[in-house]
Amino acid sequence: MGRTEIKIETAQADLVQVDRFIFLLLPGFSSLDLGAGVDSLSSANAVGGQPRFVWNIVGETGAPVTSSSGMTVAVDGALPETRRGDCIVICAPLDEQQPASPKLTTWLRRALRFGAQLCGLGGSAALLAHTGLAKANRLSTHWKLQPALAEMFPGLDAVCSVYEQEGKVATCGGGVATLDIFSAMISHKCGAEVASHVADQLLYASVRSSDDRQTRSDLCRLGNRNEKLGHAIRIIQASLEAPISPSSVAEQIGLSTRQLERLFQRYVGSSPKIYMTTLRLDRARLLLLQTQLSIIDVAVACGFTSSSHFSKLYRKKFGISPHLERGVA
Repeated sequence: MGRTEIKIETAQADLVQVDRFIFLLLPGFSSLDLGAGVDSLSSANAVGGQPRFVWNIVGETGAPVTSSSGMTVAVDGALPETRRGDCIVICAPLDEQQPASPKLTTWLRRALRFGAQLCGLGGSAALLAHTGLAKANRLSTHWKLQPALAEMFPGLDAVCSVYEQEGKVATCGGGVATLDIFSAMISHKCGAEVASHVADQLLYASVRSSDDRQTRSDLCRLGNRNEKLGHAIRIIQASLEAPISPSSVAEQIGLSTRQLERLFQRYVGSSPKIYMTTLRLDRARLLLLQTQLSIIDVAVACGFTSSSHFSKLYRKKFGISPHLERGVA
């Protein structure tokens, strides 16, 4: 598949110093995740003047793997032997999470034990959590999966940052954020100048750090138009499990309750209370579809103290009851 063939030197067991990347594709993976990772490495090889990276694309069985967009990729083979310094990039789907097979789990655990590093993209944070490969780790996960992971694995710190790296495990929600995490790895391996040239070559002018949050459409569309509104939205998003009153939000951002209400009416088209309820219901729907939590547990996790009130609001917004959403008559 046109990959550069170079001699691979043994690297130290640090994610940023690896030479070989093994892209593991799981059915339903994002083609953007794969493309962003491979193109970053390819550009680094070209910019650096000499090849620094080599990569393989593999699947669990060695058969072609189909992405979420329907694109089928012919892989280089099945799960290969790994060595110290390898970086296994797991490209997993965001939807319809399936547990890793015993074969895949054993391969990942063995690779990690013998010095490889893991880099999980897209839905890989859920896979790492389910297999126990991310114990006591801070995981970067796509905002769509974060509520489910937070409820199912309270011992893990699932966050909506651009990327996270702890020990031998790095995670990233995928999408454009894949360019950010690969930029960080290239910078550590080849230097900031090479990483900057790679970003320029890929026309990626705003490389983010691990301290940044993933872009949410409401913050991007609304928060940039008004600083206080953006602050209010961040406070509300962080308080979905224990809803905060509009007056408390207003006090924290230095406005009166009436000023906050006018701000939301102008930019959002609804009151702060309705906006809060909408976010809580959206979170509840994700939990219903992605976890096995009981309906009452979902309601409580989203700040609803009455299951009947929760069901009424849910039906009003989505046109279906929580029970029917779950497929329960």
